[in-house]
Amino acid sequence: MGEIENAAPAPKRRIGRPRKSSGGNLETILHIALELFSAQNYSTVTIKDIARAAGVNASLVHYYFDCKEELFLKVVEDAANKAFDTFEAIRHDTVEPRDVLSLWIENHILQFELMRKLIQISLDYATTHSRSPRIDAAIHKFYRMEEEVLGSALERGMVEGVFRRRNVEETITFISTFLDGSLIRAVLFPHEFDQPAAVQHMRHVVLDYLKPE
Repeated sequence: MGEIENAAPAPKRRIGRPRKSSGGNLETILHIALELFSAQNYSTVTIKDIARAAGVNASLVHYYFDCKEELFLKVVEDAANKAFDTFEAIRHDTVEPRDVLSLWIENHILQFELMRKLIQISLDYATTHSRSPRIDAAIHKFYRMEEEVLGSALERGMVEGVFRRRNVEETITFISTFLDGSLIRAVLFPHEFDQPAAVQHMRHVVLDYLKPE
């Protein structure tokens, strides 16, 4: 009894830092959470729902995450990083501005399902009444990465004479908005809208717009 009373209290873990996974449990939880958040919505999905679908005990989810907000934050970060990592993987040593621009646009076809889920959970979250600055920052992170990729390719292409001088900011906004819009339309009309064809057409329009005189 005396030993228990004198035992040092267990150290508190830091909020927002998931513990290391064992046997793929964390990866499974994140995958299932993304599926449920995109199929339903942020406000109605519970930790118990995610645990049940993942085939684990809810206490295991709480072992990795303090609350649903922490889990959702990790899901957004994980999805955004996977989308960007795929782009980096297919880009390899591609340095030509035209090719980089094309690959970023085409990545929205290759990673359609992941990109669709990412924008779907982002839109759903944006309509909630309890927004978190940390989650907002995680969503913005993807758009910052997109701006860096497109901005760098456009500016370099214009300097090298590969692209005509255009307003870089406006061109980035057009590309980004079209890509988001194509994903949303594909969600609304899955059997009527050909997202790959629309994205490829947009790519041709953008490259023609940037063609040097």
